[in-house]
Amino acid sequence: MSDLGFVAESVTTALTGLLVSDAYTAVRPRLSTVLRRSGRSEDLRIEHLDRLRGVDPGTLRGAVHEFVQRLAASDERLLRELGDAVGAPAPAIHQDIHHNQFQGPTQVGGGIQIINMREVEHEHEPEL
Repeated sequence: MSDLGFVAESVTTALTGLLVSDAYTAVRPRLSTVLRRSGRSEDLRIEHLDRLRGVDPGTLRGAVHEFVQRLAASDERLLRELGDAVGAPAPAIHQDIHHNQFQGPTQVGGGIQIINMREVEHEHEPEL
């Protein structure tokens, strides 16, 4: 699955969960701010998500998926911002550290980061 496909699926899952819970009302202002930037499409407004809250739970995921796909086609950047707003997980990124040098993306501060380190043989200094 491509990076964009992963983001779209993650946003669909997170947004579907929000729409069936009371948490949606807390996240709604952030979603509205992101969607307001789309400006080009009437189908990509916060009011459309509000209406999806009344959709039958059996068809909700499909309706949300369609909304997310329209957003992805309209503006990939906005899809990623929406993912940030709903807390959708980002694609996993592999990172190695060798000799105290970071290889790959690095974030300093906040959150938890797990780093897989391979054991590296070091020359031992002679004891005095």
